[in-house]
Amino acid sequence: MRASWENIARVLEYEAVSDAELAYRLGCARALVSRVRADLHLPPMPLPVANGRLTDEQRYLIAAVLTSGGHRRWTGRVTRDGVPIIDARTTAQRVAFRLAHGRAPQGRVQVDCRMKHCVEGSHLIDRLIRADRKALAVAGGVR
Repeated sequence: MRASWENIARVLEYEAVSDAELAYRLGCARALVSRVRADLHLPPMPLPVANGRLTDEQRYLIAAVLTSGGHRRWTGRVTRDGVPIIDARTTAQRVAFRLAHGRAPQGRVQVDCRMKHCVEGSHLIDRLIRADRKALAVAGGVR
């Protein structure tokens, strides 16, 4: 589904979904979803918070902003080296990988696109994906 005013309005009419979740799902800015919600005179819909604390996935949805080329730029906390982090133990890239691939990453997560520190889950690879690619290359498959 394309992120247009009409499509966002259609989703908001039938689903109770936060601006951040819908923006992530449709690949658009949270501001667009918020504007459509305001145009429809719908009340704000914050992310649901359990026990007064956001989950790692919710923090990712809030701080990962879609940019051109399908990349996601991190607007949250970073290390001194610029690595996007959720907290002291979790990188944004590990959370993004888990959301995109439906499993926890094995080994180090690396960016597989030209944007340094991209946090788009489909642009991230782990040890298993790297090993699969290497095996394909050795077997004469796709590089």
